[in-house]
Amino acid sequence: MGDSPHILKRGSLFAMFCLSYLPLFLLLAIKILFEKFNRFKFVEISLDSIKLFISEFGFLALLTFLTVYAIVGTKLTFKNISKKKRNAFPVKVTSIRPKNEESLSYLATYVIPLMIQGNIDTYNYIVFSILFFIYYKLYSTSSLILINPILNMKYGLFELDYIHCSNNKVKRNALIISSQKWIEEEEELKLLKLSHRLYYAYKN
Repeated sequence: MGDSPHILKRGSLFAMFCLSYLPLFLLLAIKILFEKFNRFKFVEISLDSIKLFISEFGFLALLTFLTVYAIVGTKLTFKNISKKKRNAFPVKVTSIRPKNEESLSYLATYVIPLMIQGNIDTYNYIVFSILFFIYYKLYSTSSLILINPILNMKYGLFELDYIHCSNNKVKRNALIISSQKWIEEEEELKLLKLSHRLYYAYKN
């Protein structure tokens, strides 16, 4: 089997997934710091001190890594998208429906930190890891890829029906993300395929 023709590879999908959970990472990091900051102290580096740091602040370090990965990975993904504009094809919009409001319901998944009552312990880490993995598997195989509350602060998200400019007899449907916050019916766009029925849209 060859490589996937889609622009959004596994690394990009995971980066965008993590980006959508930046508010959650921030909430958890604040909770950990409030609980454990008084335990932080500079000591001589040794095997025991490393084990202690991992047990007390390992999860915080993981959240920091995921945050950096999300920001850098998403920036590189969109940089790669901009390099492939030449592969976009022209279409004419026949109907369009904004979808940014779906990001609000997506934020409901941030109830995860509410489940972590009291001190954070190994059980909480396991619960978080399992739920995080399940959400990622669902995210990476659905339109949730583009329903991202952080991305949608900058980009518009729309579901549209369109016809290809070279064949105006066949109407198709797609979910698009665009730097344009406002797109009207009858406008001409160029679509770049990101994944199955998911596209990045440019003004024609």
